[in-house]
Amino acid sequence: MADKPGRPKGETQTRAALIDAAKGCFLHNSYDRVSIRELARRAGVDAAMIRYYFDSKAGLFETMVRETIAPVASVFRHDLNNQKDTPEALMRAYYRIMERAPALPRLIFQSLNQQDSDQAFTIVSNVIHEMIGYAGDWIKELSNQQKINPQLDPKWVRLSFLSLMVFPLIAPKVLLKELDLPLSESMLDQLLAHNMLVMNQGLFQEPSTLSSGSGV
Repeated sequence: MADKPGRPKGETQTRAALIDAAKGCFLHNSYDRVSIRELARRAGVDAAMIRYYFDSKAGLFETMVRETIAPVASVFRHDLNNQKDTPEALMRAYYRIMERAPALPRLIFQSLNQQDSDQAFTIVSNVIHEMIGYAGDWIKELSNQQKINPQLDPKWVRLSFLSLMVFPLIAPKVLLKELDLPLSESMLDQLLAHNMLVMNQGLFQEPSTLSSGSGV
């Protein structure tokens, strides 16, 4: 959104306070249940500031989502020829976001599947469409650089990568509790290391080529 002339002093703080308020509200309540009045109250500003900076509640919601995932989008857009260990860098950026906004994946999941709000669905689906486009370009470039197993279809590689990265953070809490995997910085670090090992080496060893009946 372009800067408007004559904005008051404290613009950066006011805008940031509104985005923080949006995280606090939207990440824990459905879109339609969050009012402009509540957003302004949490930010400690007049409700008119939402229209001033973001045009509408929808504009604030979209800005919150986009700015929250901006570090991941930035890694996706990197020139892969100059980016070292890109899969690890991408996952690390994503998990650092999740440390600060662990409810974001559930917000995205609920917005896309439950469709409680047409506005939220449209905004989130547009953002995800862009991210999947980045992921497609990213996987294609890695394939061109011969960094992907040639036996694998890049389409499924993209799905597997996103599944490994995202699923643990949208899994039911009871499942994570059953697996003894409480969400924490330590857990995310271990998950990153595990995911990289899985992608580089796979889950299972090749079956023995020796027949069960062969002698020694």
